[in-house]
Amino acid sequence: MSLDARAPLRRGGTHRITEVLEHLQGAVLARPEAEKIVLRDLLLVLEKNSFAVLLLVFALLLVSPLSAIPGATTLFGLTIATILAQLLLGRRHVWLPEFLLNRPLPVRQTLTALHWLEKPAGWLERCLRARLSWVVERPVVLSLKGLVFTAALCAPLMEVIPASGTSVGAAITIFSAGLLARDGVFVVLGAGLAAILPVTLWILLR
Repeated sequence: MSLDARAPLRRGGTHRITEVLEHLQGAVLARPEAEKIVLRDLLLVLEKNSFAVLLLVFALLLVSPLSAIPGATTLFGLTIATILAQLLLGRRHVWLPEFLLNRPLPVRQTLTALHWLEKPAGWLERCLRARLSWVVERPVVLSLKGLVFTAALCAPLMEVIPASGTSVGAAITIFSAGLLARDGVFVVLGAGLAAILPVTLWILLR
């Protein structure tokens, strides 16, 4: 499945994230009788948004209570890694494999998680602003994206370590929110925190 990720974003704010969350809630509420909703359904709501929006939404989901569902950390982590890989390659459209798109999520827990995300999304909107714009330009931003990509690839290992998925989700949330608002401080902070995760996992699992 390929998604258009070229829609322009207004710089200096993330007000669109709360709007996106509202649209996602609507998509879930539209299926009140369904026991499951698949990732494809959520992506159809996001198809006109940018790479940064896609990254931020899935990073927020990784932080949310939805990550407690077995396999959800792997699902969201690999989705983030796939999006980042295409961003690094300069693609204009997001493609995701069928095994990710068809992964089911429980409707009730998904809706609860989306409601829970409203507060952190609001906090991000208040804190972010355009600054240190050189950080989000090539070549600096490419190396930072590479660090975050490596952390996202570690998601399957985080299934066995309590709270590790939430930690990497928080780091990627900070990073992707910074990309969206062109806030270099958040971009550097998020990438730095994400870079710590693979090292920590190696120490814990060796």
